[in-house]
Amino acid sequence: MPMKNTPPSATCRFAAGIDASPHEVRLVIVSRDRRERRPVGVEWIGIAPLAAGAVSGAHFVDRAAVAAALASLCARRPRRRAMRAMPWAMAIPGGAPGGETIESNRHLEARVEVAAAAGIALAAVDNEPQAALRALVHAAGRASRPCCRFAAVWAGYDGVHGWRVAEGAVRSSFRFPGGEHADLESALRILAGGERLDRAFVGGDLGLLEHVGLALADIGECLACSVAPFERASFRTGRAVLGLHADWRRTAAFAVAFGLALRGVSE
Repeated sequence: MPMKNTPPSATCRFAAGIDASPHEVRLVIVSRDRRERRPVGVEWIGIAPLAAGAVSGAHFVDRAAVAAALASLCARRPRRRAMRAMPWAMAIPGGAPGGETIESNRHLEARVEVAAAAGIALAAVDNEPQAALRALVHAAGRASRPCCRFAAVWAGYDGVHGWRVAEGAVRSSFRFPGGEHADLESALRILAGGERLDRAFVGGDLGLLEHVGLALADIGECLACSVAPFERASFRTGRAVLGLHADWRRTAAFAVAFGLALRGVSE
């Protein structure tokens, strides 16, 4: 859902993606050189913890706390002239953008308000699953071996989403819990659809998957292919200083924020 048009830098586009989970706020800044066909670069990533109860599922219970966490990330991020006009995007629950329900409007209002309190004018909001899928598709395109047919799996606060992608198009998808699937393993096997997949890419809360007894190897067994977590190898390192190294090692959790920022440098 575009909200404001912002002119890009003459030589390099920058964009930021914001993702707020029940435990932390994540910020990613990426860049794309307009003159060269180079991979998208990571300029900075960071995490700001949230107190218990500040965010519950999709709800910003304590907007002031979320705004303060986001403001702390903004205070730590690189300050470059070319980044002044970069677009900022924030995640919103799946299906909310464009919706007419009171609930979806509340989610949108909360995110616009929190961003404004942190000194940010959002250029766009995008639903979490689609942002995650965008990041995972990007990872597939950057894999050492070309992936024409692959699965993308994302674990979020509301469950697990899966997509089967072939020749650049989504052929099948699922959300668990939900639908007709009795368990996550069944959903994954049905997703594969008997088709030979090159690989599966997994992002989001890997701890959530482990909590339900599903390791990356188990996902690979269900899909009958190798599995790779969403990681920094999908991006070149930008020219600025990255966030804390501890943040960088947890790249899988940044899939949504990466996907949001990717949209900003691609439009």
